[in-house]
This record gives sequence, structure tokens and C-alpha cells, in this order.
Amino acid sequence: MKQSVIAASILLLSGTAAANECDVSMDGQVSLINNVLTITTEANDVIKIDAGEALFVNGQRMDVNRDQERWVSEYYNGIYDAVPVAAELALDGVAIANVAVSEVLGNLLGTDSNAVDKIQEKLDQIKEKIEFNFYADDGSIHIDSANFSDGDFLGAQWQQDFEETVEEVVTASIGHLMIALGTELIFGDGDTDAFDERLDNFGQNIEQKIEARAEKLEQKADAFCMRLASIDYAENKLQNSMQELSGLNLITVKSDYKM
Repeated sequence: MKQSVIAASILLLSGTAAANECDVSMDGQVSLINNVLTITTEANDVIKIDAGEALFVNGQRMDVNRDQERWVSEYYNGIYDAVPVAAELALDGVAIANVAVSEVLGNLLGTDSNAVDKIQEKLDQIKEKIEFNFYADDGSIHIDSANFSDGDFLGAQWQQDFEETVEEVVTASIGHLMIALGTELIFGDGDTDAFDERLDNFGQNIEQKIEARAEKLEQKADAFCMRLASIDYAENKLQNSMQELSGLNLITVKSDYKM
């Protein structure tokens, strides 16, 4: 019985979700609502940048020079562009999990399996949660880190959800496989060769189905890391050039990703 193959294959999903994860830390809170970027620092300073890229600190509009104007623009547009990419990465992870459940695990246990249905329901809930936290009803970008359990929209929350789902997959799969094996022993003249072959095929199929998708997701994650590094670079420039922004340190990226 190759239970370990099943568990190891399914656990690839959590590795995929966290593949090439940036070493990023966030301090303070951020929201992007109605195209207005609002950052509340650890010192409770409120920094706002509107769609016209005007900069406000604690309600006062800041005068900026040409370089600062460029950094404000890069910072605002960087975050504005990064939010949907973060959502896309999370949704891609859900899509990969859906492949494993519907096309691979479903073929092994049967598409009418209660375990498959429950896992599919959990994945659908994760997808809805992602869309709710990143987009308004009209499809526009709408986030508020205060609504996230850990204040982080860059991946930790989704990784936890994936890990919980993977655990459910492994537990449910092994239980149903034991039932299926027992059925083979009772009603299949004790011949488990066919069932064993299905398990072998399962490991191969899940690798084939997921590998190419996971590679693309890793490439997107690498590009996302570079995007975050660009945001961090602009943030550091602003922080060092304006006394009023000395407490601005929303995003910190590991030095390996620095510009």
C-alpha cells in the first residue's frame, strides 16, 4: 500500500503555494480603496497617496521635488500593480489544487467521492475569500490589511489555508483508499494488483498535472519578488529624503532581492 506516495504528492500543493516565497516583512497597515493608498505606520502616522499621486501626511499635503515626485509615483503604482498579482498568485495556487482534486484524486477515488466534494468545497471557499479580500463588487482593487487575520496580504494567510486543505486531503484520501482497498479484498478475489497500479498511476499523474503549472507559478513568484523589491527601493528613497516619511517602512525585502 503506497499511502506515503499519496501524502507526498498532495503535499506538493503546499510547496507550490509557498514556492520561491519572498522574504518580506510588513510593518503598519495598508489599504487601497477607491484608488487611494493609505498607510498607517507603527507610529500611527497616516500617509496617503491619491490617484493623482498627491502625497499627504496626517492630512497635510506635502510639497515634493522632481525626484520625490518620481519615487511617489513608483511607490504608488508599484503597490497598485502588486495587489492584483498577489491575488493572481493565490488564485493560481487554488487552480493547481483544483487540478489535483478534480482530475487526479477524483479519478482515483471516484468523482462522486464525498472526500473529493469536501475538498472541492474548501478550495472554493479559499477562492471566494481571496476575491473578497482583493476586489470590490465592481471588480476594482480594494484591500485593507486590517481585514486580514495576520495583517499580511502577501501570502502567509493563504499558505495557512492551503496547509489546512492539504491536511484534509491527505486524511480523507487515506481513509477512502483504505475503504477502497478493503472492497477490493472482499469483492475482488483478494487481487490488489489493479488497485496498486492505480496508486502508481496516481503518483505519476499528479506530478505530470502539477509540475508544469507549478513551474509557471514559481516564475510568477520570482517576478513578484522583484516587483516588491522595486517598491521597497522607492519606499527607502522617500523615507530617507523626507523627514515626514521617516517612519514609512511598510515593506522590507530581504537584501538578496534588492535593486
